[in-house]
Amino acid sequence: MAKAKKIVNGQEDIVRQTIAGYVRYQQDRIHQIPGTQVLVRNQLDQGKVGIVMGYGAGHEPDAIGYLGSNYMDAQAIGGLFAAPGPFPIYEALKAADTGAGSLILISNCAGDVLNAKMALEMAEEDGVLAKGILLGGTNVADPYTGRREDRRMGVALFETKMISGYAGLGHTLDEVIAFGDFVLDNVRAITIGIRPGTSPSTGDVMYDLPDDEITLGAGGHGEAGADNIPMCSSRELAEKVLEMILNDKPFVPGDELSFIVNGTGGTTMMELLIFYNDVWDILEKKGYKIFKPIVGTLSTIQESSGIVLDICRMASDDMKKTWLMPTDCTAFPKL
Repeated sequence: MAKAKKIVNGQEDIVRQTIAGYVRYQQDRIHQIPGTQVLVRNQLDQGKVGIVMGYGAGHEPDAIGYLGSNYMDAQAIGGLFAAPGPFPIYEALKAADTGAGSLILISNCAGDVLNAKMALEMAEEDGVLAKGILLGGTNVADPYTGRREDRRMGVALFETKMISGYAGLGHTLDEVIAFGDFVLDNVRAITIGIRPGTSPSTGDVMYDLPDDEITLGAGGHGEAGADNIPMCSSRELAEKVLEMILNDKPFVPGDELSFIVNGTGGTTMMELLIFYNDVWDILEKKGYKIFKPIVGTLSTIQESSGIVLDICRMASDDMKKTWLMPTDCTAFPKL
């Protein structure tokens, strides 16, 4: 099989040069801590809980594009699909702290969890006020759904946006964590793979998938899903995955729901809009109210073709308020 074509320079420079390009693009808004792969907002809000994420490269615009007002304050960037080490996370936690402490939003992968834990221990030893929250328990294609520590990767845009916004309202570190847990309990998601992406390092396809099948539960690092189903229409796919999601929480007719239709890199806007329309139509016909859903390519797995569908029950006024809060980050669409 032919290797994928990628417009890059040396393989060892992919992440470094990605960061360099973004910092130049956004130099009026963000800066890089010298000698690290840590990015920080230039104008931090004093006395606000700092929001930090440690994330691997390869998902752009996530999470590099979510540095901004009412969103993330600092980000530690790891290698391709790899968690950053504890030192850069620690540096990001320190940089984001303007007097109220800082909070790291932890992706539920073994490396992310371990390195975040070590960074928090370093912070405690040095008297830096920092805590973490694990983003998990939402992926309904995971056989361990509901057990947050066992959840596979998801996009978690509802969680990160709302938690960041709640911090922006001036709440304490513990209050932000409690609100984050509340948000997590009201989100369910599923990942859908249509065509695998290819590794920027090797050019190899990340997994095998027959042309006439769709994989459900595809991993955030390009892994195949837990279950394959026959290729079907957008409407049929939306019906199937919504049934899985709605039965898992469960959500009930009359609930006010928002949703995100995210393309994983190679999914055209045409496909995303058709699926978005189908999801909206099905939810309305089932008796749900719709609140400000979004669609776009928000978190990717290189050029893989697929969709991540997140459903969020707007269970409080604070959830609605923080979802709608404006941000100047480059990746989040205007609501």
